Amino acid sequence: MKFGKSIVAAVCATSLLASGEAWAVDFEYSPFAQPNLAQIGVTELLHQTIDGSGFGIAVMDGEADISHFDLTGKSWSFRRYPGDYDIPDFHGTHVAGTAAASANDDGIVGVAPGARVYGYPLFDDYGWVAYDEGKKALNHIHLINALGGKVVAVNMSYGQTTPGDTFSRGELEMLDNYRNELVLVRAAGNDGIRVKREYYPGKPYQLGSLLIVGSVDSSNQISSFSNRAGNSCIAKTKTCNLNQKVRYYFIVAPGEDILSDIPGNDVDWSSGTSMAAPHVTGAAALVAQHAANKNVSLTPSQIARIIKQSATDLGAPGIDTVYGWGLLNVPAALSPIGPTSLATTKKVSSSSTKTQTTSLLGSWSFSRMGVSGTSLLSDMVVFDSFGRPFEANTNAFLDGRRNALSERGMEALGLVSQWKTADFDNGDEAVFAWRATGMDGETSSALRMVTGGTELSIGVGAPELFLSDVPSQNRAAAPQRFSQIMFSSLGEAGELFGSSVSLGMGTKLTDRLSGNVFAITETVVEENRAGLAVIDPREQDEAEADFAAIGLSYSLTEDWSVGASYAVLRERGSVAGMLSEGALSLGEEALTEFRGLNVTGALDETWSMAAFYTRATINSSGTGASLFDPARDWGGDHYGLMVDARNLVDEGSLLRFSLVKPLQITSGTLSLRVPVSREFDGTVNYVNRSAAFDGSVMPLEAGVTYVAETGYGTFGLMLDLVDTNVNGAGESGLSVGAGFSFAF
Repeated sequence: MKFGKSIVAAVCATSLLASGEAWAVDFEYSPFAQPNLAQIGVTELLHQTIDGSGFGIAVMDGEADISHFDLTGKSWSFRRYPGDYDIPDFHGTHVAGTAAASANDDGIVGVAPGARVYGYPLFDDYGWVAYDEGKKALNHIHLINALGGKVVAVNMSYGQTTPGDTFSRGELEMLDNYRNELVLVRAAGNDGIRVKREYYPGKPYQLGSLLIVGSVDSSNQISSFSNRAGNSCIAKTKTCNLNQKVRYYFIVAPGEDILSDIPGNDVDWSSGTSMAAPHVTGAAALVAQHAANKNVSLTPSQIARIIKQSATDLGAPGIDTVYGWGLLNVPAALSPIGPTSLATTKKVSSSSTKTQTTSLLGSWSFSRMGVSGTSLLSDMVVFDSFGRPFEANTNAFLDGRRNALSERGMEALGLVSQWKTADFDNGDEAVFAWRATGMDGETSSALRMVTGGTELSIGVGAPELFLSDVPSQNRAAAPQRFSQIMFSSLGEAGELFGSSVSLGMGTKLTDRLSGNVFAITETVVEENRAGLAVIDPREQDEAEADFAAIGLSYSLTEDWSVGASYAVLRERGSVAGMLSEGALSLGEEALTEFRGLNVTGALDETWSMAAFYTRATINSSGTGASLFDPARDWGGDHYGLMVDARNLVDEGSLLRFSLVKPLQITSGTLSLRVPVSREFDGTVNYVNRSAAFDGSVMPLEAGVTYVAETGYGTFGLMLDLVDTNVNGAGESGLSVGAGFSFAF
């Protein structure tokens, strides 16, 4: 079989350097002399941290001029085959310079200027001499690696002289022996046609470290001379799977008018897939060093996959028949590949990280609790699909929503669409039932009954609608003060009950003592012809919660009473209303206990008020697969004042003023371990951190609600103001809503 160097042309312009002299002409990183570097994202800034140092590349080619000022001191030539080597080779020197010319402010700079160069002349002064297709050279590279040489890739800018052929029969099987040691970079050839089928009896994974490189011009268009990826197979048969097609191994790089080193301390331009291939070979050294700096040892197949998967897609979308994977993109290869993951285990590999798929910690929640999520997670690393650690964008793990609690009150505007289905009151007994559509378009239903001194309310749908007061003289429509206070004590956890079954009951135990119960369970409500269908919440991929409260109220006078309450919130998949799963879980389950006091009373026939205080204690469990420790006796408080005026503006109207401090965690410690790096064996290094909740952060919400029944329908107006920290630089928001429904 005949082999030839895949060079198109060497434009021998006027010598740029005096022959045999080191006349300093600096073309390094020049956008005019070396635009090929910028084309693949290689810059001087990148080389300040990643330049291939500590690793070597092999150049199987003609004998490079290792005395060249860009190659001296870092290059060696090993003549493994007999022949005449009197004249340093233009082609071999040019290839070596493109891959790894030193950054010495003289001449040009290579893709990996810090890498060592091991030259293996397969051509002498008269042509091809590697009678074994390079096996002796590859064996010597193996020996160098066994002695600690860290040769990561071999450049093979040559191929068969038959147009479209890249490998000789049996050559791929020979290269199999080195697949676990070297990235095998082969020039695609300069026939301007599609690569022909290559016979190969092995499995596709055995060629995982192979890269076939085509050439593009400065506009990223395939070079006219470059062979294309085509649709042929590298397999036993003519038909094969995608991962056996040539295009699966194919990538492109700049190959036209490339300025690089030539013998005699000179530089010159040349074109060909031979010039494109060393860009990829140098990039392999950069990827290897970048990973090593992060204590990751990549296999040759992994390096090849990173280079392919990070390539800039050109031509038809996907792995096409012209450009294959696309254009070499060095910065992308040094960035995360695939989904990034958080490690929670002792060790990490390319497949053992815990994938982070959702925002877990509400930033507004953290501000309310006086804990900065970004400071706790500073220096945290995430791992890509190859186990490489990268500094995490902690904002990506924080939910930036600002769900002001008072905005939930806007749902009550749905009352203006109320449709009464039952309205009966004889003075001792009353039944009141209605349906209404909330702002989200979902329908809620409520039934309230009074009999024998006992009040019972049942609702299906939005709790905000169920608990809203109806401006009516009907006894069954009387304010559910206990249920309202208990639901407001949930704070952001109340958002878990977007669609629920609610139950409230109050009854007199003695002349002065009354008992109250309020319970709510999260569920899903769907409208159908048969009515309302309740679906098991466990079928929903969301947090689940149940809440139950009991209270006793003692009448001081006919119009005033004091009360005490106890409540329990049980959550699955959230803690204090914050979604909690995966690597940043605060607990798979949480139990919050509420103990409260309240005072309610009527100032006169028009004005009434309610004041309350609630103390919450939060504990969670099930953080074994999380970075966080469980919640341990976190404490929070919630208090507020509501003042109502009935029929003040008009008969059948309700005007409410509210001033509330939302539930806020004010005591306890948030503890976690933060992954910051890894060792070569995959051991993850963690830093333990903790932060105490700051009770001086004080959120506040104020609201005005007006709902009126008229002869023409129901009118509603709401204004809500929230400040996340009235003591400091808190964020504030204002919500205004209005609604009207006609009655016919």
